[in-house]
Amino acid sequence: MDQPHAPPIPVTALPGANAPAKRKIALSRVQETLLMPLCARATQTRRRLGILNDPKAVEIVEALDYDFSKFKNSPQTQVGCVLRTLQFDVWVKDFLARHPSATVVEVGAGLNSRFERTDNGQARYFELDLPEAMAVRKQFYQETERRTQITGSVLDDAWIAPVKATGGPYVIIIEGVLMYLSEVDVRGLFAKIARELPGAFVGFDSLSLRGISTQHRLAAMRHFDATFHWGIDEARQIESWGEGLVCLDSVNLRQVAIRNRHVIPVLLQLVAAAAMTTIRRSAVNDYWMSLFRLGPA
Repeated sequence: MDQPHAPPIPVTALPGANAPAKRKIALSRVQETLLMPLCARATQTRRRLGILNDPKAVEIVEALDYDFSKFKNSPQTQVGCVLRTLQFDVWVKDFLARHPSATVVEVGAGLNSRFERTDNGQARYFELDLPEAMAVRKQFYQETERRTQITGSVLDDAWIAPVKATGGPYVIIIEGVLMYLSEVDVRGLFAKIARELPGAFVGFDSLSLRGISTQHRLAAMRHFDATFHWGIDEARQIESWGEGLVCLDSVNLRQVAIRNRHVIPVLLQLVAAAAMTTIRRSAVNDYWMSLFRLGPA
């Protein structure tokens, strides 16, 4: 006698059957650079003892059809990306502690979730990036009454008007952007901000001239077709450009780790210190994060 067949397993009961399809994204090898810091933030968030907590980064990495394993061979760069982001977050939070209803501008927003990490419930946020990157960003982030996404270049003037209309005060974060510009463009951008948004605080990262000339040694950059152009040996030299530029703070990665040791678990402090020692001392000293005030206070 034939044995009765077991009832078929519903397709919906199969493991992974209801998992959403991975999203393919179209990014040039230049714009692909936005995926490195995304991967770094997700990696740290997944760890029990991580430098940064960014659940949105994990969500996006898990949703994308992209080979993030290529970044596994660049652990020092990943630690550097997260420490950089941590410092910029600190500056934004400090500014909002003094000016709760301020305006935060994120230049080169990529897939960064600074709003999720720093929002105080009152501030206005503007997120700016080029069309290619913004098209991807809009798949994961939505605008709200206090959150506006602007498609365009920071070198254009279109983003200034809506930001200026808020009345400020302003804190502008330019993370991982300026080194791709020429010095003429960087000078012009700072002059424009000083003129149109006087008193704005601007946080940015920069490489020394030696860092620019040795960029080919960076393993992480071998995955991209991006090239660094602008560098300066000492961030405070920018004060000589005029426009009321005043350097309020300037730190390298090692100093960021030391300053924020209270939020970095002890074990991870040791891991980060070990990672820093594997990087050429000159490489650590060739990369800085700075906070300036532009125009009159």
